[in-house]
Amino acid sequence: MLSTDRKMMHNRKTIVLVCSFGLLLTALGPHAQAADNTTTYSPVAEGSTPTHRANTDHNNGALNIYVGGSLPVGTHLAALRYLFDSTPGGAGNTTGYLTPLLFEYKSVEAATVYTVVGIGKGFEVNLESTPQSIPFEVIEGIAVPSGANFTFGFVMSLVNSSGVPVLTGQGVVDFDTPSDAGEGTGGVGTTNDWAYVQVAEPSVALGTTFGLANADYTLGLPYRTYSAEAIGAVPAQ
Repeated sequence: MLSTDRKMMHNRKTIVLVCSFGLLLTALGPHAQAADNTTTYSPVAEGSTPTHRANTDHNNGALNIYVGGSLPVGTHLAALRYLFDSTPGGAGNTTGYLTPLLFEYKSVEAATVYTVVGIGKGFEVNLESTPQSIPFEVIEGIAVPSGANFTFGFVMSLVNSSGVPVLTGQGVVDFDTPSDAGEGTGGVGTTNDWAYVQVAEPSVALGTTFGLANADYTLGLPYRTYSAEAIGAVPAQ
């Protein structure tokens, strides 16, 4: 029975990756074959499984960063997959906003600092009992990671081209605190650790920094696990 369950879970994840991968290749269109007709892509996922967790954020415009792993170099991002299936603790919202973000990180003295380098297109989202996906379409800044020190996150607001929130709402992604044990969806070497910003409605202008210290905004502890993952593809070697 356990073996069968694991196989079913693997098959469901494969279906999701294949669907998102198909959307990505459609979006790439002729660019995927600009150099030749033999370019192939391999699907990738980073983050945490979009499954039910006990909490959602009460702060308006909350921001969260996946710190349990890195996006592979050259990842073409396709979608942000997430679960928003309840509003526990009296929040009560059944709608909200979600904008994907791309971060580059580096050590500054003793702290890791995450810098906004890509702002995605934002969407209004609704409460649903099953995982949902929105396009991870970067409209300002860097779209494809050029090094091994890139990760992703999201802010629960719609922002303008300068990264200033124009519409904000309460949490629309489930989370656990403290973070869950085990690997993230990226597999070996990854975790389910996510960092969160301690203030409501932060700006996400390109160049804005987040960290435990030495940054524009301070990240909170302990780490959490958010029910979200970034899905994309990398050119096959």
